[in-house]
Amino acid sequence: MKTEYTVGHGAGPTYAIEADRHGNYTIRLEGKVVKRVSALAQYLGKPRWGSKRLEEEAIRDAQRAIEGFRG
Repeated sequence: MKTEYTVGHGAGPTYAIEADRHGNYTIRLEGKVVKRVSALAQYLGKPRWGSKRLEEEAIRDAQRAIEGFRG
């Protein structure tokens, strides 16, 4: 899933977030990769084909990371 996140309620820079159903995500600013996170390859109970929940959690993690860039 691809989405955008703007810092500061529309006043700050806009980051592009790309996440997949396995929990991996990439954050880009103006086309440049700012941060890339790979989820664990395997763990007990991990869905083989991924899940929407993992994708949503990856997006929330990316948003928290972006907020951390400002700090």
